[in-house]
Amino acid sequence: MEAIGPGKGWIGYGTGPCGKDHLPLDVRAEIERREAALKERRGRLLCEVHVQVYERDAVPGVAFPAGSALDAESDSSDVASAVARARDALAEWR
Repeated sequence: MEAIGPGKGWIGYGTGPCGKDHLPLDVRAEIERREAALKERRGRLLCEVHVQVYERDAVPGVAFPAGSALDAESDSSDVASAVARARDALAEWR
């Protein structure tokens, strides 16, 4: 994904026919370079933190996709730390 400007949203490209295939090669190469640099800065995926929000409830959960650094057997304090980071990031989301 690429920011299109402060407060203006995001542009996301998937793989396949609806992804970057329609872009000129130089534009596609630049987007792929930026995606690789972002992935390098972020490091490995620890886990995914999900919250389903309903009218009168919210249901939190943590998922461990294949290849994530944490899993269901990880130390609970490591998982709690990742959830705390998600909470802090969500508090900054607008």
